[in-house]
Amino acid sequence: MSIFTSNIELSSDNYPTIRPTLDLNFAATKTLDRRITFTRDSVGTFTDENGMVKYASNNVPRFDHDPTTGESLGLLIEESRTNILYGTPSQSNTINSYNQYNSLTGKYDATKLAKNAPGSSQSHGDWNWSGNLSTTSFVMSIFVKKINHASFFIQMISSGAGTNLYIYYNIDTKVTSIVDNGSSTDPTVTRSIENYGDGWFRLVARVEGFSNTALHSGIRFGFASGGSDTQQYQDTSDEVLIYGAQAEVGNFVTSYIPTHESTTSVTRAQDNAKITGTNFTDFYNQEEGTLVLSADIGYLATSNQAAVVFEDTSSQSTDLIALGYRVGGGASGGLGGWYQGNGASVTYQHHSVGVTANSEFRQALAYKTDDLASVANGTTPLTDNSGTLSTSIDRVRFGEYYADGMTSGHIRQFKYYNKRLPDAQLQGLTQQ
Repeated sequence: MSIFTSNIELSSDNYPTIRPTLDLNFAATKTLDRRITFTRDSVGTFTDENGMVKYASNNVPRFDHDPTTGESLGLLIEESRTNILYGTPSQSNTINSYNQYNSLTGKYDATKLAKNAPGSSQSHGDWNWSGNLSTTSFVMSIFVKKINHASFFIQMISSGAGTNLYIYYNIDTKVTSIVDNGSSTDPTVTRSIENYGDGWFRLVARVEGFSNTALHSGIRFGFASGGSDTQQYQDTSDEVLIYGAQAEVGNFVTSYIPTHESTTSVTRAQDNAKITGTNFTDFYNQEEGTLVLSADIGYLATSNQAAVVFEDTSSQSTDLIALGYRVGGGASGGLGGWYQGNGASVTYQHHSVGVTANSEFRQALAYKTDDLASVANGTTPLTDNSGTLSTSIDRVRFGEYYADGMTSGHIRQFKYYNKRLPDAQLQGLTQQ
């Protein structure tokens, strides 16, 4: 990688003629630069370009894709989550065939559910359950593939309280609905059907305010009537493939946490990536520089979701340069560009650009003594002509900083120039 010196002139148009001293195009290369130290103390899963769910071992980064389009999204960053469902589903008026069919992992790890015993009984499977969910917000999900039946339900069973929550899905019509039996206050349920290709769909339900989750006896998946939101009692020819049941505490669904071969719940750890030591100082300039970011975020309600931060390891909250979704606070849909030096804000800019979940945004921040600028999505630069720079920044982290980090999202590309690029070039580099 070439490092250009200060005597190279910058172009007067919208793009620089010098090369960045750090150029990480995760979406294009799907590889990790050798200077980056990456850790995740668990297995993780991601989606490849064919919509297949793949496994990444401990401390192996995940380069994710859109399951519908196959678009490469870059380095996946997720917060820690626990899947409290485990094992294979029990048989309740179904004939279950385990590990005999391909799932969307490409392995023989799917379960086929076939109806049995028509008449007065339900047809479904129950999962083992370890731990508890939250009365505030939790998410249930499962992968399904139609064989000859398209209507299903996910049921949250609450023992002792007389409350059962049913979420109904039809993967042919894409219609979803809910039925809450017995609760005095209906929960809020956000439903979705995500297409993974080759006939596979992920059914997702985010549940808020289900008051009886502390009194539970399990999660259930089964056949529903095609014409109404009821469990199906007839037609023993109905069959479906299922894989990857998940129940997790949180406000949004995350990548599948494998538990189908486990005897208890499983936790996926936080993704961490950083550059330190001479790997950092060799490309970084304390006196001037420019950061350019392309990323996306999956959940918008949480602020301070830093995608990249340059910081002082020994004093992370006093000396930093940070970019990302609502960094430094700000309203939903906004982006923050923040430079903090010696405990004082050198510049902080909030860009109200209307970020939407899972959609790319672009930012740039340029710094030089008394000459700073921040840009988002090609808009007019917000400038600051005063402020003393930090001389103690010694590392870069991706996806987190002292205040918080990315809950779920992708770092598509990051560039660092060891010069303060002109404002017009900041706009050019961040245009969508």
